Order: sequence, then structure tokens, then C-alpha cells
Amino acid sequence: MQRALQRVGRERDAEAAREAILNAAETIFARDGFSGARVDDIAQSAGYNKALIFHYFDDKLGLYRALMSRTKERVFAQLNAAFDRFFGNGDEAGASEGAVRVSAGRIRDFAAACMQVTFGYYQEHPEAARMLAWEAAEGWQTYVSCLPQTPSSWASRVMALFQQAQAAGIVRADLDPQLLFLTVMSLPLIHMISLPRYALVFPEADFASSEALSYAREQLTELVLRGTLAHPEEE
Repeated sequence: MQRALQRVGRERDAEAAREAILNAAETIFARDGFSGARVDDIAQSAGYNKALIFHYFDDKLGLYRALMSRTKERVFAQLNAAFDRFFGNGDEAGASEGAVRVSAGRIRDFAAACMQVTFGYYQEHPEAARMLAWEAAEGWQTYVSCLPQTPSSWASRVMALFQQAQAAGIVRADLDPQLLFLTVMSLPLIHMISLPRYALVFPEADFASSEALSYAREQLTELVLRGTLAHPEEE
């Protein structure tokens, strides 16, 4: 019994150490990018020695990949929860059922949910947004190779929803469903990493507060929907 308790205690300590290292790494990678980040700085910020980082993650790339996988896992978990509200449990029956219930309100709710989830995540984790900005500058090479991979069912379910909406005359028929979905998913990240630039253009404006970010989310959602719905004035 005593040995079991000791083993559980060691496992908890190891998990706490890994989490502290990942949190410190997120700060350093967000500030310096992968190439500029130093393991010594991460170790000092985490309060653990460098040897422990190598023990858990092998090297700097292993640490970066673990951190990127954690970021993707958190984002996908929130998106999965939002998607399941629209598409059921993600099977074909759920996708077909979701397509039958297509309406302008459903499209609005879907776009708003995607915006809310992604805006909310980047608002709570601004350093993750900065890391993704570094990834974008480097061609997303590490991001795309890290687990978890984007669930393939997302694309098919979203395309079915948009195509049904186009057939019903709710979404404009001249819009590409793939580009529409990708735009909705990308706008929050673009907005969050651009806040310093926005402040330079309009130095008197408030862009970074929680109220300003909520307002921006609503405005961008409305912008997308006004350009997406075939008859937005009737919605």
C-alpha cells in the first residue's frame, strides 16, 4: 500500500513537472520562436534543471512538439464539443440529421460558435496564438506533423451543412464552402495576433480588453454572415 502511494505521488510530481515545463516553454517559444528559444531559459523559467527537460522531452524539438500537440488537443476538444451540438455524435446519421435541419439561424449559430470557441481560446491563451503566428511564418511545418491531427469528419460534416444551405437558397451559391469554413476558422487568430498593429493605426482605441475582444468577435461574425447568407436582411 505504501509503495503504491509513493508511486502515485511520484507520478503526480512528474506530471506537475511536465506541465510546469510546458507552461514555461509556451512563454519562451511565444516570445522567441522555435529557433530563438533557449532550453536554459525554459529551465530557469520552469524552475527545473535542463536535464529533466531532456529526460521528459528528449530535446528542444521534442518539447516544442509536445507543446504544439497540447495546443491542438485543447483547441480541438473545444471545437469538437461545439461541433457535436450541431452534428450529434459525429457519425453519418448525425451528419444527415444536421443537414435536414439547415436554416439561416443554424448557419448563424454555427458561425457564432466557431468564432466564440476560437476567440475564447486565443483570448485565454495569447501565447499559444503567438506560437501559431511563428508557425505560420515558417509554413506550419511542425504544426501539421503534431498530434492530434485535424479530425477528417469535421470537413465532411461542415461541407454537408453548407452545401445543403446553398441548395436551400440560404447561403450564397457562388461561395466556395471550403474557403468559407477556413475563413471562419482563421479570422480569430489573425485578429488576435494583429492587436499590436491595430493599436498603432488607432492608438486611442481599445482593442485588447475582454470587452473589445467580445465586440470584435460579434462584429467579425456579423461580417461573415452578411457576406455569406443569400438574404441576410430576412434572417
